Amino acid sequence: MTPTPLAEIDLKTQVSRALTEAPLVTVVRTRDTAEAERQARLFISGGARMIEITFTVPGAVELVRRLLAERGEAPHRIGMGTVTGSERARRAVEAGAEFLVTPNVTAEAAAVAREAGAYLIVGALTPTEIVAGRDLGADLIKVFPLPPVGGTAYLAAVRGPLGDVPMLAAGGFGPEEIPAYREAGAIAFGIGAPLLGTNDAETLRRVAGALAMARGARPGEPSR
Repeated sequence: MTPTPLAEIDLKTQVSRALTEAPLVTVVRTRDTAEAERQARLFISGGARMIEITFTVPGAVELVRRLLAERGEAPHRIGMGTVTGSERARRAVEAGAEFLVTPNVTAEAAAVAREAGAYLIVGALTPTEIVAGRDLGADLIKVFPLPPVGGTAYLAAVRGPLGDVPMLAAGGFGPEEIPAYREAGAIAFGIGAPLLGTNDAETLRRVAGALAMARGARPGEPSR
């Protein structure tokens, strides 16, 4: 059977496929524009499929446009994070962002994402927020910030009654903790600064290791 060309697949399906193949959202969050671009390119070189440029990056919209313009046929997806409301959501969509990530439950941003057909990851913490995000049409709920409220234990407890809601774990943990969060029920993982090493080679190794664990390998094992 001949596979359907990527260009003929709708945007949400393209992002969903990328996330399934590599369930790691690599987060670029820095106050230095040049450093943000360096990090994004390193994550892409390391094999990451989901690159999130947050609105806290100066010139974030322009960076997203630049990364998309030169992507060509590469399989990675470019999205924007810290989308706190409708204004940022509109700017992200206008820039071509393929997925939007919010730190909060915002009906306004969700409406913009739905209208544009963009993949939507909504940030939530409590069971009430998680259900509200799902009801707004989120494709994935980012449970955030997990480490300060109990980490894997909290996620496992929340998934007791809400196991039917797909969840991404986020909030400041390192790549080595991915297997534990996966065991607790997360299907994807959002990590930024902990992927960065003291040099480019180390960063690439960390990204490769994180991807392997996100796909189900244990620390030190090769990717499945």
